[in-house]
Amino acid sequence: MLVVQGPRIVHRPLIPQGRGAALAPVAALALAGLLACGGARPFSTKPVLWEDDDRRPFRPKPEQSFVPLYWDGADHILFRPLSHVWLLETGRPARNVNALDEVPDSSWFVNRLGRQPMTPQEIARGPCTGLSPSEDHPWKVVGVKIDGANPGFRIKTSSGKVHVLKFDAVQQWGRASTGDVVGSRLYFAAGFQGPCNRIVHVRTEELELPTEEIKDPGGKTLTRERILELMAHLPREKDGTVRALASEFLPGKPLGPWLYDGTRGDDPNDVVDHQDRRELRGSRLLGAWTNHHDARSQNTLAVWIEQPDGRGHVEHYLIDWGDTLGGLLDWDSVSRRVGYTYYIDWGAMGADFITFGAIERPWERASFGPAGPIWGYFDDREFVPEDWHVGYPNTAFSAMEEADGAWMARIISHLDDASLSAVIDEAHLYDPLIRDELERILRGRRDRILRRYLLRLSSLTRPEVKDGRRLCVEDRADAVGLGAAPAPVAKLYLSADSAAALPVSPQGPAELCVTVPDLGEGQRVLDLSTGRAGQFPLRVHLLEGEPLRVVGLDRPENDQPPG
Repeated sequence: MLVVQGPRIVHRPLIPQGRGAALAPVAALALAGLLACGGARPFSTKPVLWEDDDRRPFRPKPEQSFVPLYWDGADHILFRPLSHVWLLETGRPARNVNALDEVPDSSWFVNRLGRQPMTPQEIARGPCTGLSPSEDHPWKVVGVKIDGANPGFRIKTSSGKVHVLKFDAVQQWGRASTGDVVGSRLYFAAGFQGPCNRIVHVRTEELELPTEEIKDPGGKTLTRERILELMAHLPREKDGTVRALASEFLPGKPLGPWLYDGTRGDDPNDVVDHQDRRELRGSRLLGAWTNHHDARSQNTLAVWIEQPDGRGHVEHYLIDWGDTLGGLLDWDSVSRRVGYTYYIDWGAMGADFITFGAIERPWERASFGPAGPIWGYFDDREFVPEDWHVGYPNTAFSAMEEADGAWMARIISHLDDASLSAVIDEAHLYDPLIRDELERILRGRRDRILRRYLLRLSSLTRPEVKDGRRLCVEDRADAVGLGAAPAPVAKLYLSADSAAALPVSPQGPAELCVTVPDLGEGQRVLDLSTGRAGQFPLRVHLLEGEPLRVVGLDRPENDQPPG
């Protein structure tokens, strides 16, 4: 039976299996001693949950949803804060975390870098498989892109795949398409689901119009002449082609956006409030890294995956990173503030009113970099990860706790310089200066995130028992160059008021190991600390046996004994 116990997903019963149906007297005494030691609860002895069963088929298909742009903004900026002002809400841990302080695979999130290595080439490939549209001619126009600031079309390639073609704003030619390519790959490597976004080059004479009429949002019939009119002002490459982004249609039947809070009432698999999902909370750091200020419900998509018998389940995708890496420059006073404040920020406005604008804000010092206006005011100089703001309040982002940020930082730590460079290369930027400046900014912002979130809660992760009794863990802070653990130490709790100090030794690059003595049956608690100032221990829950087994992890925010 799957139950949620505090922030942990656990299984009943809490009785060790495989050594008899009941605990031996020694094991019972060991558990009693452990519980007396500050009241620490034992973890389940069943295998750690790594897959959520939220893909159970059901019927009927959920209704399509629609989230009005302006209502969503008004609700989160004005109405929601007013309606919640008297609720005295307090923070609470994420609800979909397994015993190892990780997020299981689900229709929302799939562990990739968090659990297994990926090559720079795999990260750069992202969700893309098969031929690129550039290798899949001819293209047949089958529709018009009906949202966004720039013109676009829907095309069907020779193999039958449908893509949306989107073009950049002329004043920042290459930015939005690069944002979609880079954003989709970074989010995918981290574990999220998204579309395949590729850079293509369009020849208008190669576009085939269908025999039936296609209407654009203004009611005009889409013709070759209309296409030429829409594309007339767009920059051309030397060969006469136009740079565009091709975003491949997702499989299944679109149901519309999903929300960053609450649950979907017509999906029986959707049982965890979205603001309590660690992956959605932690995605705030990915947003801060890329300056994804438009991370809102309109840039999400729920998709119905149907089986032959008519039943199905819902998959959850993130879409559209065209706002990232600088954003539009249409309104300079607002563009400067992106990432620093909400679009309408009552706190900042109140402070400015009280001080008569005397406080100098970081956006007042913002300026274009050596690449010019293409990346706008996107930079790393004034970037403070914990102070980053989405465009308007996002309920899941606001609910993010230190543990959620540290979890995402550990994943981001695997996106090294080589991987980041390979991802940027997929954007096929036309100017080396522009490309290198983007890489410099993204490296700088990533490094600030890692320094902030890897040096408070424990940076130790991926526990593995080797040779039966030797417990080894990775130190992600060491792995990214923040320094080796200066004074690693381990404490094995023996009773309510005593613990044994165990020697810790480095065994490989960014790896710490400790040999755990056999003290008889039952569960044990071991604290592993790096010795870094201000960083708290990794608390490992171990089950005695052959071999020793890790059954749970905690990352306490203090140095107190378990309890």
